[in-house]
Amino acid sequence: MLLYLSLFIFLGGLSFFDYLKISNLNRILLVWGGGIFAFLLFWLLASIRWETGTDWDNYYDAFYFFSDVYRKLFEPGFGFMLSIVRGWTDNYTVFLTILSFLCLSLKFKFFFKYHKETIFTVLLLFLCYYFADIFAVRQNLAISLTLVSTIFIIERRPILFTIFVCLAVSFHVSTVLYFVAYYVYWAKISDKFLFALTVLSVIFGILSLDQKLLDLTLKVVGADGRIGEKITSYLNGDDGTTIANPMIMYMLGMIKRCIFIPIFVFIRNKLRDTDPKIEGYFKLYMVGNIIYFMFSKDLTVFARASVSFLF
Repeated sequence: MLLYLSLFIFLGGLSFFDYLKISNLNRILLVWGGGIFAFLLFWLLASIRWETGTDWDNYYDAFYFFSDVYRKLFEPGFGFMLSIVRGWTDNYTVFLTILSFLCLSLKFKFFFKYHKETIFTVLLLFLCYYFADIFAVRQNLAISLTLVSTIFIIERRPILFTIFVCLAVSFHVSTVLYFVAYYVYWAKISDKFLFALTVLSVIFGILSLDQKLLDLTLKVVGADGRIGEKITSYLNGDDGTTIANPMIMYMLGMIKRCIFIPIFVFIRNKLRDTDPKIEGYFKLYMVGNIIYFMFSKDLTVFARASVSFLF
């Protein structure tokens, strides 16, 4: 904890240089130097994070005891990556080093390309919310790939966008909805329509219409027995333990987002004339919230699809 607090204080102090009028040389030394230092430190921490993070045992076993059985537990892209590294070494630290490098380098590419407040971005967006990929799993890499695909949305290069989203899906299927991001970013969507969809998505989620729709679909296709129960359990993210009331967690998540949405509306309105990207970012962000409101209470696997949009 002391290490993370120290890192936060260091980056917090360094982020002030993002906003100071300094010479290009000093900016390179302070901002780029600080960003590179942060990258290397995050990479080091992610590479040596033994027995910490989400699903450590599952990922470690899949690598160390790699076989066709374990390959089938993951999406094909991640299974292929496992097989390549495992054919070279059985050292799990090497695998973590490669995985974390890919996750971090792809995100930092986007930060340095499109955010002049690089250290501030790393501090708030990356360290505070996503914990800087120190505990990276395959979804982190998939999100990094969708972030790079956003470069090709901005540059209007749909083929490269599609290729990178396909790669992301091959590592984590939750990113499949990001195919619509290209349309959302450039579409002419009014604020009234966007906010109306947001309200409807909240009603949809509170009334558990997503669960009802799933039950109806399973019944129609004849999978409402034991198979249906297994499908529902998986989509609910049920691992056999209950940590909190789903409705309470849903309401807390909704309150947090309802606090931030007006702030981002204000920022969007201030910057829309000087930064053309902010309009597209905002629409992607709102779609991420809509997906979250619709699915996070009952179908948590689908709710993961919101992460790429929110990022």
